[in-house]
Amino acid sequence: MISKNIIALGVNSFFTDFSTEMILPLLPLFLERFLHANKSEIGLIEGVAEFGVALLIALSGFMSDRMGKRKNLVLLGYALSNLIKPLAFFAQSAGMVALVRFSDRVGKGIRSAPRDALISAFVTPKTTGLVFGFHKMMDSAGAIAGSLFAFFMLWYLGEKESTFRTVFLLSIIPGLLSLVVILFWVEDAPFTPAPLKAFRPSALSKPFYLLVLFQSLFALASMNYAFMILKAEEHETLLALILLLYTLYNGTLSLSAIHIGKFADQYGKPLLLALIYLFFAIATALMNYGGEIGIWLGFAIYGFFAGGFNSLAKAIIADNTPKELKASAYGVYYFSIGVCTLLSLSIGGWLWDTIGSSLLFTISMSIAFILSCALFLVRHSFRE
Repeated sequence: MISKNIIALGVNSFFTDFSTEMILPLLPLFLERFLHANKSEIGLIEGVAEFGVALLIALSGFMSDRMGKRKNLVLLGYALSNLIKPLAFFAQSAGMVALVRFSDRVGKGIRSAPRDALISAFVTPKTTGLVFGFHKMMDSAGAIAGSLFAFFMLWYLGEKESTFRTVFLLSIIPGLLSLVVILFWVEDAPFTPAPLKAFRPSALSKPFYLLVLFQSLFALASMNYAFMILKAEEHETLLALILLLYTLYNGTLSLSAIHIGKFADQYGKPLLLALIYLFFAIATALMNYGGEIGIWLGFAIYGFFAGGFNSLAKAIIADNTPKELKASAYGVYYFSIGVCTLLSLSIGGWLWDTIGSSLLFTISMSIAFILSCALFLVRHSFRE
């Protein structure tokens, strides 16, 4: 049911996320503690990083569909990300961190659409949820390994700036392993590209645009991992425990992703996506009002949300888009999400510095709940 190529792409993602998550949960803390950045600057850095994805992802998807090949762009994107991330070791300012994060996300922008299109070449409509769930599970398994490695490094060497920088540098090892996997074990899936005139907005379906609308509105209202970590720190949680919280988040993500995909294939992907929105609302409510226990429960439920948010959307796109336009469709989707995330994190950081985190989390929770109800009502508009 899951082909060798899908497994190889999953292993590649495992090592890439191992490398990424050695760094990612530490960056907002590194910025705040050692480079003295405020919440507005951290939000802007994360927003610009996500915009780096949006900047290239639509172009990359279009190019992949025009080339009739996927693997070369996928390899280029993974190489850029995995060779750039360790340069955080040399960062002496928030601007340098922003440059590293932006470059890393440009790599993600290059690879994501052709990679998802490559995955969709090896699935059937009855297995899209399962396969994209499996890929997300492998992502998060690597994330667990990376964040646990960072935890043990900080536990053993101490919560010092030099420890942070050592972890950043060591991230190159799993990054290089991921490149070996994709270079030697991932096969391409060549196809006959559609003529240029086929690439027009009207060629993509109404259900596709409805999905993009919902996901984009959600991205405007939601917050990413950086704000969740800073919320935990606001409760005076020890740094090492914050890394365990992040591991808990990745653990629930990993355990739930493939099961969410299976249930989605059985009961309907839009229905499961509406529930995923609801999980986010519950997670933010717990983090905001539940005290120390709420932080732990919130991170666990946030993992369920992350296990389905993008993977279910990608499965819906696979079901509602012709083969020769899949990478272009993923490109449009990621571009819209990236622009909305840039706006969300930039405005969210400013609001945090201005009015505090409590009202910000309340607004995010309320909009997520409204979108969950709305998506549930229009769920039959999508093709299954």
